[in-house]
Amino acid sequence: MRYSPCADAAERHPDIHIERCDIAPTRGVWVPSEHVILLDVALDMAGRRTTLAHELAHIDLGHRPANGWFGRRMEHDADRLAAQRLLGSVEDIADAICVHPIDPDKVAEHLGITLCVLRRRLSLLTGAEKTYIEQRLANRENGA
Repeated sequence: MRYSPCADAAERHPDIHIERCDIAPTRGVWVPSEHVILLDVALDMAGRRTTLAHELAHIDLGHRPANGWFGRRMEHDADRLAAQRLLGSVEDIADAICVHPIDPDKVAEHLGITLCVLRRRLSLLTGAEKTYIEQRLANRENGA
């Protein structure tokens, strides 16, 4: 089953409000003192989905606002957890790559995520996951 950040938020964090407002150029922010996640109004569906997953990752990782090295580290960790949640199924990734083998933008669109999340998840693939995707692509190219 596909990860739904909205369902996850409603189920595990019913006390947290999710609001859309103009916070550009920021895409989203977790405000612990207010128990609110703010999402920029200009985000499309994939942007809202991935940004909400990222902000929920901050909550689950116990992050609080920080700058400098610690802030960058927390952003990296939240990106990683969000990407793993949104793209947990290597089969889904392989399916999308087989449909759009040379167009990463279309792969991301097919999966309902942003290109940044796709790139992050691909960077986290295990050896077995890479082999699985490569085999699926080879089978597709061989007409299997």
